[in-house]
Amino acid sequence: MQAKDWVQRLEGLSGKARLPRSVQAVYLRPLRRKAEYGLPVCDLQLRSYSVRNVEFFSDFAIRAAYYLGLPVSGPVPLPRIVERWTVPRSNFVHKKSQENFERITLRRLIQVKDGNPQTVQAWLAFLRKYAFHGVGMKANMWEYDSLDVVENLDRAGPETEKSLEGLLSQFGQRQDTKSDDSLVDLLNKDHLVTMKSPLAESRDIGRVYSAALKPHDNMYNISFCLNKNLRLAANRHRPCSGRPIRTSIKYEKLKSCRPSNRSFGICTTSHASDAPRTIFSGIQPTGVPHLGNYLGALKEWVRLQDTATEGTRLVFSIVDLHALTVPQERCQLRDWRKQMLAALIAVGLDPSRSTLFYQSAVQSHAELFWILCTIASMGYLSRMTQWKSKLQLPDEATLESQAARSELRLGLFSYPVLQAADILVHRATHVPVGEDQRQHLEFSRNIANSFNHRYGQVFPVPEALISPARRVMSLKEPALKMSKSHSDPRSRILLTDSPEDIRKKIKVALTDSESGVTYDPTNRPGVSNLLELLSHFDGRTCEELVAEHQFSSLKALKETLANQISSKLAPIREKYLQLIADKGGYLDAVSEQGRHTARTNAEQTMSHVRNVMGL
Repeated sequence: MQAKDWVQRLEGLSGKARLPRSVQAVYLRPLRRKAEYGLPVCDLQLRSYSVRNVEFFSDFAIRAAYYLGLPVSGPVPLPRIVERWTVPRSNFVHKKSQENFERITLRRLIQVKDGNPQTVQAWLAFLRKYAFHGVGMKANMWEYDSLDVVENLDRAGPETEKSLEGLLSQFGQRQDTKSDDSLVDLLNKDHLVTMKSPLAESRDIGRVYSAALKPHDNMYNISFCLNKNLRLAANRHRPCSGRPIRTSIKYEKLKSCRPSNRSFGICTTSHASDAPRTIFSGIQPTGVPHLGNYLGALKEWVRLQDTATEGTRLVFSIVDLHALTVPQERCQLRDWRKQMLAALIAVGLDPSRSTLFYQSAVQSHAELFWILCTIASMGYLSRMTQWKSKLQLPDEATLESQAARSELRLGLFSYPVLQAADILVHRATHVPVGEDQRQHLEFSRNIANSFNHRYGQVFPVPEALISPARRVMSLKEPALKMSKSHSDPRSRILLTDSPEDIRKKIKVALTDSESGVTYDPTNRPGVSNLLELLSHFDGRTCEELVAEHQFSSLKALKETLANQISSKLAPIREKYLQLIADKGGYLDAVSEQGRHTARTNAEQTMSHVRNVMGL
């Protein structure tokens, strides 16, 4: 008996009996085309309340895609949408009269890949034409473009300029171009205003327009800065002279804003950099400053004072309230305050040009500190590093750690809030800080923005003036910065040290056993620290100093450094000793003068703060 082919056997069986559904599904499933690259072109989502309808139309859509040559994948079942609600069945509402309804929406996703967009549009149009009842469709098309956005914008630039040229050339000349906005509202729009200047009331002459709102009437003084591109466009398309100009600004909206001068059409602009600057910084009273204090902060203060322009206010405070975060002896703290004030004057700060005062003498610092505490975020403060470093905790330590719970005090934790109050109470616009203090200034900026957002524009947001000097490291442990908390007094050089003391401390400064002079902070931190100190006083870079001393011994390098430091600190030491020995009350007079100036300035700020807060 000859064996039949498998196809013939199936044909024979199909004529006598029905094949199983699983076998029929294999032969009846729609054909598909394989995607070569797998780039999605269209996502088609089908929705229906009936599983039979949605399955039938999914099969129909896939077969249509095959004959159009579109590679598709799916249908992928998506999560069902189940909706339930309850309605009453009678006018008398009670529990038994309620009827519950449930509606389930079935969804299927079909994705077209590597297809021609026009062919996909034809496929969707075909499905819309032969849509099946009870089945909804939603299609999302994918569009691809070049990543060179700049080139596309450059190509579109001439067309945009050409379309705007006609409008700009007729700006202010036609009555149908008038606007209902006032001048203030117009300039206050986001696309015209780049920044506001809360520090200047109206500085620098802006531009004089050739048209008046009304003859011999004043125009409102505007202290906003227009967008540079808008000004350039307006100048390029300036109306021709000799033609009457009709402004699109309503005069009635400007009547209440009249400056004193009687000129017409003058609009003054301002910029934050043109406004008077207020520079504030503070230093804790730890006695006579060491070399790290001088090079990292005090020397920069003197430079800012000597280079300050007219109108710049310089405010420097001895922040004795900050010193209370650690226990202090009464007599010692009083002496340290006096020594720090004498040191500030000795390094070159002039009380007639800079305001020098004790922080505790101006009560507005503490008052604003409490007000800012109501705004400061506990989460932000917990991420600060000052309390972790003071308690010698790792940077990842949290308030939940056992050491923080047992040793952390509120004064140390809220230290940045008081620092922000010191800055904001004097409306400081710039704060000279080192890299290690930048985090605290960012907190001050954050709290100033939070206060302004809640109560209006009260505080200027301070900017950082980063000191160019690197941190001065300890002479005994070059990996640590120079500090008075170090147990060995030979690790630091005080501004009042004699030349003999300076030579002794430099002589025993930690170096290494290698010969020669090289600058390598990683492998030779001790020698690199000496070179950086010499660079501060000599003015040359470390590389230039290495080229000069490459054949010198470390002993010769130390002698050169000791001579440089002694010669630079000699006049400071002499001035300091003279001020400390003075019995005429000069330091008390300076502190009293600074207290009066600082208190007057701070009280103006607090008066405004109380007013906006309703106190």
